[in-house]
Amino acid sequence: MTGLSQRIVNYIAELKPLHTFQFADGHDCALSLADGTLYMPVDESHHEKEEGWIAVLWQGDAHRRSELPGPLLAYHAALRCAELEGVGKPSWEIAAHREILLAQLRNICGNLPHIQMILRS
Repeated sequence: MTGLSQRIVNYIAELKPLHTFQFADGHDCALSLADGTLYMPVDESHHEKEEGWIAVLWQGDAHRRSELPGPLLAYHAALRCAELEGVGKPSWEIAAHREILLAQLRNICGNLPHIQMILRS
């Protein structure tokens, strides 16, 4: 799968040390190293416009599955990653790293209305 959902999952998986890549159910996924939550891409090829939805298997449990907007999940993961990597660093350095991560997310998601709204705040 190469759509927006997969690109967002790849972005989340690259936010180390909080996440890593995991192959599951025939998909490249992101795995939370904090709690075992698995983020899987959703096939949106039949939709008129991709919105980047992500299937979330809470603590890896297929019976506890939700589908959520991927840009919002990625935004939250980027903020947590910047905070963790910023421990002991000056606030300006944490803010600069956070802006780099959010710019990468903006490049992946493009002009989706809900991502533009959260990235403006």
